[in-house]
Amino acid sequence: MSIQEAVNNSVTGDIIIVRPGIYTENVLVNVTGLTIRSESKNGYAQVKPLNESVSTFLITANSTTITGLNITGASKIYDKNAIFAYSDMNNVTGNTIENGSIFLGSHMPDNLKIIFYGEMNNVTGNIIENGSIILGSEISDNLIAENKISSGEGIHISCCGINNTVSGNTISNCSTGISEWDQGADIRNNRITDCDYGIILSMSGSGIDNNTILNCNIGIELRDACDVDIINNTITACAECGIFDKENNGRRRIYNNYFNNTLNVRFVPGEGGSNWNNSLTSGSNIAGGPYIGGNFWAKPDGTGFSQICVDLDRDGIADLPYNIYEDEFDYLPLVSMSSLQNSITPTSNFTASVTNGTAPLVVKFTDLSKNAVVWNWDFDNDGISDSIEQNPVYVYGTQGNYTVNLTASNGLNTSSKLTNITVKKRVSSTWPFVYVTSGLSVFVIDITTGTVITRVKVGCWPEGVAVTPNGKKAYVTNSWDGNVSVIDTATNTVTATVKVGSSDVVVSPDGKKVYVTNRDSNNISVIDTDTNTVTATVPVGNSPSGVAVTADGKKVYVANSGNITTTDDTVSVIDTATNTVTATVHVGNYSSGVAVTADGKKVYVANRGHYVSVIDTTTNTVTGTVDVDNSPDEIVVNPTGTKVYVAGTKKGYAAGTDDGFVSAIDTLNNTITATLDIVGGSPTGLAVTLDGKKVYVANSNISGNGTLSIIDTSKDTVSATVNLEFSPGELATIPDPESISSS
Repeated sequence: MSIQEAVNNSVTGDIIIVRPGIYTENVLVNVTGLTIRSESKNGYAQVKPLNESVSTFLITANSTTITGLNITGASKIYDKNAIFAYSDMNNVTGNTIENGSIFLGSHMPDNLKIIFYGEMNNVTGNIIENGSIILGSEISDNLIAENKISSGEGIHISCCGINNTVSGNTISNCSTGISEWDQGADIRNNRITDCDYGIILSMSGSGIDNNTILNCNIGIELRDACDVDIINNTITACAECGIFDKENNGRRRIYNNYFNNTLNVRFVPGEGGSNWNNSLTSGSNIAGGPYIGGNFWAKPDGTGFSQICVDLDRDGIADLPYNIYEDEFDYLPLVSMSSLQNSITPTSNFTASVTNGTAPLVVKFTDLSKNAVVWNWDFDNDGISDSIEQNPVYVYGTQGNYTVNLTASNGLNTSSKLTNITVKKRVSSTWPFVYVTSGLSVFVIDITTGTVITRVKVGCWPEGVAVTPNGKKAYVTNSWDGNVSVIDTATNTVTATVKVGSSDVVVSPDGKKVYVTNRDSNNISVIDTDTNTVTATVPVGNSPSGVAVTADGKKVYVANSGNITTTDDTVSVIDTATNTVTATVHVGNYSSGVAVTADGKKVYVANRGHYVSVIDTTTNTVTGTVDVDNSPDEIVVNPTGTKVYVAGTKKGYAAGTDDGFVSAIDTLNNTITATLDIVGGSPTGLAVTLDGKKVYVANSNISGNGTLSIIDTSKDTVSATVNLEFSPGELATIPDPESISSS
């Protein structure tokens, strides 16, 4: 008899005993409450699919138990389903799965509008070789426990379900141990070894407790996961890093974990936002100490923070906080109660990327100290600490001879080293630094090398950025928070936050006013730069985007892009003396970027519908259009007003590419004189230098990284491309301090 024949002749509650042998068939289990088990319970009953395009077992009835079978997956199905269940309260236990998956999914039968979901199932004690366990979308209340999975895809949990538990599984040599998307599963007591990724969390708020992750490439990758507790885990010998914080979403607690990797935590520049310790409480921690606090930070070579930092009071908590990344700290790092950190003597040592050159000289310092957990850098040997980063970057802006002093310490003993830096007189006419927005931050970038000089944390999803003419302040709109961060450019710190703004920003030529667009409230706000307060609110069109001000400061032009439900496609003209709209000009589809020529006679508007509108400011009418045959978004005018540069995505973007373009337009006759391909990125920001010799283009790509393209305006060619380790947004040039001081 076939298994299917037995099922067809069964009633609820029957037990089907499968004798040893090879059964080549696809089994539909549509009788409630059946148990299908092997007679020997040792896998001698083998089930192989007759039709490789249909799951070997399809379970549509509730309360089915399948146990003790050796099942091969159907190879022509994407997930090679050995068992597919879209019913409830089933038990799949003690089976051996070869080249296939156990899939708990959903199904909508023909002619029915109801969807059946596989929920409240137990998948336990199975051995899976070259396969996976998959929970489909909106699947809840399932237990995945004590399974052994090797040489396959691990355990995948799709979005939108709740109350799933993944516990006690052993996963090895898989592409991913456990991946979870947009739900909150309980992932605990699993052992994951030799996988590319131990655990991936994306848009997820899970509990990760008491797992062991060993010999993976990345232990845990946090994408945009929030509300995550990662506690009591052991993550060791991972080649790239223990935890990769790839995308910030905050509200994560990571404590009482044992890390022992060459790099324990890796961040994408601009991300972060986790809490790395619990409040100090009594209880045995993961390193055997008497208090629960932070994490144990080790390295295989014995130079980890927890292996070096002193613990003079012998409470198992290091006497110093651990600076994980920029302003991220573990304030209660654990140490071993049996360690001998107090007797360790540090040795200070470092290298400089360059020791002489012309101003401004960018120097990257690389720490080579031994047995150190604290670094104090004095870049000009004046006795004042300039940085506590382990590997800082510093810019010497003026010529001179400087002495760098690094003092390294383990919290008790110290060691110092000196190196001389010679900076010659500046010869370049271009100040090579820009502000670039991304994620939660504004980066100061050396445009020639892509080196991140420093990072300023602002609000969530900063978009527009503008610098005052005197170079002393930068204003950044945070689109998610709906506010503006004010940066002191001398210290690169946020000194004020103004509760308006969501899109673009521009500073008046006299530096006294800032105009910011408010996309959701259909208006712009006027900020006084002396007090950083809002002095006026001006209603404009629907979804204002780009904003520009004339050189005399008398008019502001606002591009109203509209949205999916309400189109607009206009430009509002504002009289700055009265803060009122004096004209509305109809332009093209989805107007975005806007720029004004230096003489104030023309306004150029980038319309995503594929062309640029030209407005005569005397009559406030459109006098011409330039078809760029793509989707323009960003736009700037050079200082002399002879050229307009417009950037955006190519037509092919919708077909799956992210390549962009920049077109140069001659303002004399409004014709395109050059179109440049921006390969491997879509332009997100555009800026022209004060001398007009270069145009900088910030490009973001699908991979999450980006580039800066440098355009030589004398030839209108891309003269250089600089790689970035983050996805950039808008950018703004930083004024040359020498030109400001001499003006």
